[in-house]
Amino acid sequence: MTTPTSHNHYDEKLAGVYDRMYPLEFDTGPAVDLLAELTPPGGRILELGVGTGRIALPLAQRGYQVLGLDASEAMLAQLKKADPEGTVEGVLGDFTQTHTGREFDLVSVMINTFFFAVTQEQQLSALRLVREQLAPGGRFLLEVFDPASYHNLQGQEVSFRQLDPGSFMLNTVTVERSLQLLLATHTVVDGGGAPQTTQHVIRYAFPSELDLLARLSGLRLVHRWEDWSKQPYTARSTRHVSVYARDDDPVLAGDGGDGSCDA
Repeated sequence: MTTPTSHNHYDEKLAGVYDRMYPLEFDTGPAVDLLAELTPPGGRILELGVGTGRIALPLAQRGYQVLGLDASEAMLAQLKKADPEGTVEGVLGDFTQTHTGREFDLVSVMINTFFFAVTQEQQLSALRLVREQLAPGGRFLLEVFDPASYHNLQGQEVSFRQLDPGSFMLNTVTVERSLQLLLATHTVVDGGGAPQTTQHVIRYAFPSELDLLARLSGLRLVHRWEDWSKQPYTARSTRHVSVYARDDDPVLAGDGGDGSCDA
């Protein structure tokens, strides 16, 4: 597997089926509830990798000021189609490089999007930009999979996903363990023509590495849960929802330098 050099993003093929990959019932309600809990009423929210607005639009409808950053023009086009009134401000940009010039009460990055930063340096750059754009007292929420089950993968893992009654997606995954890179190939088959195949590469990171990168960026872990309902994160957890604060946040005062965590 060749090491990629730039932040990955969804191309037009995947943008067209994204809402079928992650429909509204896919954790949307619990995710929006927790994000709202972490944000003061009417507060400012920055979503990195906003996609089609599955999370951003319900938050905007609750009265939050939402800016969505995405490196994919195709995804932002889908957002505009879903949000013709522009309740969510969509901005084209790479979250490893782009600074909005604003501060936010909450910064979030969902469904493994953080891992689209394909080198450790890009992930560190992304976290430093989060710190710079996080208002005093603000929170950064990160949702990613736990890579333990993939790290020792031998060969390919194949999975099947029904998108709707007339179409399905075939997914294959291979891993380059030495680089912590995962190559995903997606083939969409429906009745409308020849199958469409696309690929993307992500760099996964274990929770301990994420916490270290966050510390180097001026962020500290305050919560880690298994899911949106705040179930405890354990060795059996397959993903985590982690919440960080600025390292000058009063909630971290007197913690002995280790931060606080629900894990």
